[in-house]
Amino acid sequence: MKGTREALPTPYAEDIGSLPNESKAFSKRIARIESQRKFWTWISTIRYTPSIRFWFSIAAPVSAGVILTNWEYSSVEYAIIISSILSFLLLPPHFSSVFAKMSARHRLQLRVEGFKSKEAYPGVERILNTLHERVLRERVRLFCSILSVLALFAVWEIETGYVLGQILVSFSVILGFISWLNTFYLEGSIPMRSNKFPLLSLHAPTLHESILNRVLTDVLVAHLDPETAGNWDEWTDSLSSQVRDGQTSESALEHLLTVLHLNARGLITMDEAMSSIRGVYKISAIDKLTDISSKINITSIQSLLAHTRAWQPGLFRLIDRLHDASKNGELSLSKNNWRTDLDLPPRSSDGQSDLFVMVHNGGDVDMTIEVEIVTAHGEPEVQTLRVPCKRTRTKEIISLDGLLESALVLWIGLAWPSTVSGPHPVQVTINGEDGNTLSSTIVQTTLTSSLHPESAGVRMADAAEEVRRLALSVSE
Repeated sequence: MKGTREALPTPYAEDIGSLPNESKAFSKRIARIESQRKFWTWISTIRYTPSIRFWFSIAAPVSAGVILTNWEYSSVEYAIIISSILSFLLLPPHFSSVFAKMSARHRLQLRVEGFKSKEAYPGVERILNTLHERVLRERVRLFCSILSVLALFAVWEIETGYVLGQILVSFSVILGFISWLNTFYLEGSIPMRSNKFPLLSLHAPTLHESILNRVLTDVLVAHLDPETAGNWDEWTDSLSSQVRDGQTSESALEHLLTVLHLNARGLITMDEAMSSIRGVYKISAIDKLTDISSKINITSIQSLLAHTRAWQPGLFRLIDRLHDASKNGELSLSKNNWRTDLDLPPRSSDGQSDLFVMVHNGGDVDMTIEVEIVTAHGEPEVQTLRVPCKRTRTKEIISLDGLLESALVLWIGLAWPSTVSGPHPVQVTINGEDGNTLSSTIVQTTLTSSLHPESAGVRMADAAEEVRRLALSVSE
């Protein structure tokens, strides 16, 4: 009877034996999709192919439009050939966008072997929506190009007559122009070109803390895409027990990022950087940092720092000025023992900008200060923050990470109505506990709707290019 009971079916229980096989099969399917994404992305980004696609997208409607002028050198056959080549050239980026969307969804939303759901991280919906929009645009420009070829082929092969022929050629020109508009939008940046951090170029920081407790760590994490952020959390947890005595995992990580930033500026060599890192991490941690097979290592952290610098150059300008002042002997506190530095981009697009404020308390005691930010015609016009500001000790002035640790660094988002443009001042006032003004500074930014080096779109493209450039330099 015992053997009989064990053989009875359990209709409401999961078939445990089949789940591993299903998981493995699904993981293999994901791997195939990922390999297809890499292949078509590589085909789409072969040297000069984006430029070739762009110029053919211009040549296609132009060659069709010339036919309408009855110019003696105009030719329907040449127009068909150009539009056909363009249609062929548009196939790789179309397939690349389709597989990129599928790969991103698997990476962010599915919980299967080798992947973990990242839906709890901010920015997931934005990434998926961006890729979905790209697929639609790729389809529009491809189908427009194909329909343009068919319209021209009908003129060439069928006796359409003058009126219908002119209509079909005009239709081909319009379709070619639509294809060119989408090409102009799409060819600026092809997503998921990095195999190590494929989603990083699609992520834009949306939520962040106003007070940066660990300056470089906090700002870097704010710019990580959900997948990379998950890997970063796992990596930092694995290193938390491998710091030397007298260090915390947070201070050791901040020191690591500071040293790598100085190395990127060319102020210290890589040997000096590694020597400094060994002072805060144990040998076992150094082995992980130098392991090229690890997803997070020295090289990849440098790529993430380059990505963050391209996104927030203002903060790194503050850090560089602080370092230069300390090394040149120019780091002096004002007569009331306070140092305030701030950075606001000279131009701001889409009515938004980022203000960074760095305050050093050179007094004798820790103090709670009031930071008042007045933004002309802003939304809101006045922001007031009461924040603690600890005093800067003499020993902390020796190193950059000590200066950053003792500083109060604020990251304030500014906004203006869409109807506002032109130059606008921003005043930052620091008040002490007794209400006395410790410092007051006015900076100015120009609101514009056009692209410029500090705009979000350009910074996103620059950040992706920095990661790619650094990856290529390392591989060479």
